[in-house]
Formats: sequence, C-alpha cells, structure tokens
Amino acid sequence: MKTQKLLFMVPLLIAFSTGYGQDSTQTERNKNLLSSAPGNTKMLLTGSGFFGFYVNKDKDAKFNFNAFRFAPVFLWKISDKLFFESELELDNGEFALEFTKLSFVLNKYMTLGAGQMLTPFGAYGERFEPPLTEKFPNTPIRPKSPYLPGSNHLVWGAVMGMDVRGGIPLGSAKMNYSLFLDNGPSLDKSNGMVDYENFDDNNTNKEIGGRIGLLPFSNSSLEIGFSGRYGIAGDQGDLVYGKIGATAYAVDLSYVKSIEAIKSTINIRGQFNTLTVDKANYYLTDSTTYTFDNTMQNYYMQFSIRPTMAHSKCLKKTELMFRYNAITAPQDAVWAAKDNNGKGGTITRIDIGLVYWLNWRTGLRFAYEITSNPNGKQTKEILARFVMGF
Repeated sequence: MKTQKLLFMVPLLIAFSTGYGQDSTQTERNKNLLSSAPGNTKMLLTGSGFFGFYVNKDKDAKFNFNAFRFAPVFLWKISDKLFFESELELDNGEFALEFTKLSFVLNKYMTLGAGQMLTPFGAYGERFEPPLTEKFPNTPIRPKSPYLPGSNHLVWGAVMGMDVRGGIPLGSAKMNYSLFLDNGPSLDKSNGMVDYENFDDNNTNKEIGGRIGLLPFSNSSLEIGFSGRYGIAGDQGDLVYGKIGATAYAVDLSYVKSIEAIKSTINIRGQFNTLTVDKANYYLTDSTTYTFDNTMQNYYMQFSIRPTMAHSKCLKKTELMFRYNAITAPQDAVWAAKDNNGKGGTITRIDIGLVYWLNWRTGLRFAYEITSNPNGKQTKEILARFVMGF
C-alpha cells in the first residue's frame, strides 16, 4: 500500500514545488464573479434554484413534481489576498451547508484554502455537478442510493481539510494542479463500505490526494485530468480494522470545440473512478466471516451538440445530449447488485437529453433515462428540470 501512495504522491509533489497560475474550479469562477462586484465592500450573493418532475409508469405516482432546490452562494473578498465562499442548500425540504471555504492567495501563482470544501478529486464535483453546469436534469450514476446502499461521497460532495492549487505553463500548453489533505474515509466494519463524508475524523491519520490537469492545446479546448487519494478508513485503535486503507484513482476528460462545417459546438465530458479498500474479514453473523476483493468502479461519458452558429435563434438555444453511465460494485460483496445467479454485476444507465437555454444561466432540461440492472430488470423514466441562476 505504501507503493500505491508513492505512485501519485511523487507527481503531485513535483507540481506543488513548481506550480503557478489558476485552474477553472468553482472557487476560481467565484473569484471572477467577485472581481466585477461594485463598491469597496466586495460581497456578492449568487447561486441557483430549480424544480423538477418525473414520469415513471412503474411508480404509484406516475407523474410527480419530485425535486426542488434553492442554493444561495455567499462570496466575500475580505482583502486582496483573503477570500471566503459558502453555499447553503435547501434540497427537497432538507437544509444543509454544502461547502464553506476560506482561501488565502500566497502569491499570484498559488492559493491555499481550508474548510469544508468541494472534493478536489476528478473534475465532476468541483466543475460539473452544480445545477448551472450540469446540463442533464439528473447526475451520473454514483455509489449511493438507489444504485448501492449507503452514501459514498467519493466523486463529489464536501470534505473537511485544506488544499493548495495552481498551475504550470508548458509552452503553448498548460497544466493545473490541486493538492489536498482531509480527514479521510470511514469504514463500515459490517460490510466493507466506506464513506467520505468526514466532518469528524475517526483516526489520527489524514487522507492525502490531488489532481493534475493537462491542457495540451493552446486554446485550452481539451483537458485531461488524473487524480489520486489514499487514507486510512478504519477506526483508531481497532486491532482488526484500524489499518484498513482506501485508495482511489480517477481520470477525467473535457473537450469543447466549435465546428464551422456543422455550425455547432460539441462538448465531450467523462470521468472514470476506481476505489479499492484493503482486504479484511467481515461478519455475516456472530460466528461467520467472509472476505472479498473490495474494488468498485464507476464512470460516465457524455456528448452534447448545440448549433451555436445557426441562423435560427430558437435552434441556437437548443442542445442535444447523450450520456452513458455504469457502476460495478465488488462482485462478492453482499451489498452489490446481483444477477439471477446471485453474482455481482454492473448497473448501466443511458440518458438522452435536451436543453433549451432561455439565457446563459436559465434553461429547461429534459432527459429520458433507461437503467439496466444485472438481473435484467429495466426502469425507464422521463425527467424535467427548470434551472435558474442568479
């Protein structure tokens, strides 16, 4: 396991020692919003809200207004070097603090941040999960209900910790990085599942991780990101599970290109994640134990096309989308999705979507999703969402 830690710590430390510049995470977009705020007191209220409904013939309520969210974001530039951001979220009647982070600009090339921060792992959580940037009315499959039990915040959500971020020029190309230290995951000793929602640490070890993003083209149309994270998940002092660690890697991709020949702009996004928990024995009953290869994978790939150069104003505002999602839990885990023979398998989902943009921050979003389970059962649903930013 020490070897695995070194595999991603070495390039991350190299990036830290030579980095400058800034990347295009949510924090950087928030700073840009503040820079245009009027007056001497740099405070700004922004955010988004949405409501949605679904149509599903297999549910008792076949047509249901099922989702709403109000998420104000508070931005405060305390000085030229000190910046605060926080998002409150009212989601389907439940109130939560999504993130709250204080950032200090060490110099124009490097920023240090601390707090309850959006996970700097992969690109989705920091960039594409917020309703304004997620073009579908749903999110990609992730390891949580209804696809798997529990609530694993591997891909997005917030962690308690600190980070440092910046970038490196590579001639006409660019590179950005983020390094983070947080409380780390916790282990469910009954089944081997881990949870990254870590407001309180369950041991004295901290998780270390980060992401490196490469932008090989001078126009920054393509970015490929590589992420890694490692932390001890077992409870402090637990003689059986106290040394059990969790290692995760991710690869993400984003490509945006305007093509004159088809009068359109295409957008390709994707992310692949893998999570491995060290092998251990778990109790089925007081006297029966079992073990398994505790490795889980999930990914999505998304394509969209918008005729931004068309003559029709209506057509310019329309965007067509396709997304393929999959999640594979450990085959022998009792909580994995099973086929008809009792073996673990892969859950897949196809999303076909459409967005009609009323303006750059407001739109109507529709999707038809087909979810396929390992036992052959399929569920089909039509989703819609009206999203408005402010």
